[in-house]
Amino acid sequence: MENYAFLIEKLQELGLTKREAEVYLTILIKDGATVKELLEALDIHQPQLYNIIQSLIRKGFIRASAGRPRVYTASDIGALIDIQKMKFDLLRSVLQEELMKIKGRTEEEGPYISLVRSLEGVLASIIEIINSAEVEIRAELPYPVFKELKPYLLGALQRGVNLYLLIYPSMGTPEEFERFRDQVKIRTFDLGNFLLVISDLSSAVYSKRRFFSVHKLPISSNEIYGYVIQEKDLLLRLLNIHNNLWLKSKEVIGWIPRPELYPKVFIEFSMALNELETLLKLGYTPVVTVEGRDVKSGYPVSITGKVRSINRFGIVSNFVLESENGTFTVGGFDAEVEDIEAQKIVIREITK
Repeated sequence: MENYAFLIEKLQELGLTKREAEVYLTILIKDGATVKELLEALDIHQPQLYNIIQSLIRKGFIRASAGRPRVYTASDIGALIDIQKMKFDLLRSVLQEELMKIKGRTEEEGPYISLVRSLEGVLASIIEIINSAEVEIRAELPYPVFKELKPYLLGALQRGVNLYLLIYPSMGTPEEFERFRDQVKIRTFDLGNFLLVISDLSSAVYSKRRFFSVHKLPISSNEIYGYVIQEKDLLLRLLNIHNNLWLKSKEVIGWIPRPELYPKVFIEFSMALNELETLLKLGYTPVVTVEGRDVKSGYPVSITGKVRSINRFGIVSNFVLESENGTFTVGGFDAEVEDIEAQKIVIREITK
């Protein structure tokens, strides 16, 4: 039978043993079978078969007729998956509640970097990061991974999160994202640097491009690994690499700057700087609020004013903010030559 091994593997992912999957699939193909028919079709001992049948009945995968001989029929696979999903949804709710109680009792800081094994582990970590985002998500994704993550990215948009996605290789316009055009920028390039998803500049998942390359032999899911990163300096170094490609990439979806689009919140400085530069080129004067710290004193600051110019020279990028308290240069994380290190920028309005 074509795809038999594939189906057995997928049934095992639903929690069946290999033997249980073989019995279930045989019953499904035969549209019902007796013990005698199963013994004739499978290389299996009768006592073992009875144990497997009882296990499949307990798990809800098959049903038994009331008459003699008993005929076993397979349950609908779609309904079984729905039941599994309900179980996992309930389990997630209970575990999240209990784990938050434990987390609230500890003052220990989590690890800055942790290793994640297997494709499933990497995807689960990305989904966790996407679901935790409150303001923005930056990502560089291979197209197959992007397809897997679509429902969660759309969920983030529905929560009001802004998305900045670089997908490789090139693709068509993802129509599901069109109605969120004012919250999402999607760009494409023929080749990416890596897999990278960053939530609110606080946590990220990184994995090697090689694991997802369409130009090389595929790698087993179990050989794939990645890292969960919560070290901001490292995130910024990865973002510098990402931003260089972002500027060279082709825009697929993006918003058109206009007064009714604002206010808009930015945590990651380079994307805010790109937005401010675009607005200045279009003849707008952006009014922004910058929250961060004074570079010299280290004290927190919150200042509102008008953006007058953008400076880009060497590895230094900043903007000039004119406020009632004076004129200041504003840089991003770990700023040294500027007056203010921005940790959050709100473009409140734009005027001409």
